[in-house]
Amino acid sequence: MKDLLFIIPMKDPAVAKSRLAEVLSDAVRARLAMALFRRTLGFLAEAQASVDVLVVSESAAIEAEATGFFLRQTGSGLNEAVTEGAAWAVVNGYNAICVLPADLADPSADDLSRLLALGKGVSIAPAHDGGTNALLVSPPDAISFHYGKGSCLAHQRAAAGLACTIIPLESFRYDIDTSADLARVRGVEWA
Repeated sequence: MKDLLFIIPMKDPAVAKSRLAEVLSDAVRARLAMALFRRTLGFLAEAQASVDVLVVSESAAIEAEATGFFLRQTGSGLNEAVTEGAAWAVVNGYNAICVLPADLADPSADDLSRLLALGKGVSIAPAHDGGTNALLVSPPDAISFHYGKGSCLAHQRAAAGLACTIIPLESFRYDIDTSADLARVRGVEWA
């Protein structure tokens, strides 16, 4: 058995960041989505170099950029991508998964270490808006996935009967989905 697998679900950049359409062109949104994805991969390579990463996407462009393992998504939507990734983790002998979005604003290695230290059961790092910006699950298929509005509470409910920890982590509070998110992270280096 292998200990931990990071799962990064990622939309095709051509259709990602649709909530930013009011302030960014299609081409700029696609470049932003790809830059955030690359940044997330780089963050994990630096913060947790010895841990495997699985990227789940329907996109050939993302497959070309992915490091580690790649799984071609067959269903649609974020919940299906994570469900398919969790099933892949089970088949490939992983004890736990940590799902991270590809668009975290500025994650820190210290916060990630705090999350990973929690171990068995379900641990949720909530987003500022009630979403889920990091999800640690052991075993990988212990819960059903409920990303979307209010997903932190939905994941907590899905974990009923399991050890479940809500761990507010400052660097995991924000992802980049809206113009307010963009304004908040001005000056962050995107590499």
